[in-house]
Amino acid sequence: MTYEEVVAILGEEGSVLSESDIAGIHTVMYQWSGTGSLGANMNAMFQNGAMIQKAQFGLK
Repeated sequence: MTYEEVVAILGEEGSVLSESDIAGIHTVMYQWSGTGSLGANMNAMFQNGAMIQKAQFGLK
């Protein structure tokens, strides 16, 4: 899944948490704030445009 596909599903852009370019691999981690528990959020990491990891906490 691409970042654009995730944004289309969630309806908003994520905030960049980190970004790196190492050995031709571009990695970006984004965060979206959510509702539910205090600190509810979702993080997703993309390498060269494809999601490789996701995590969530406290979302309803």
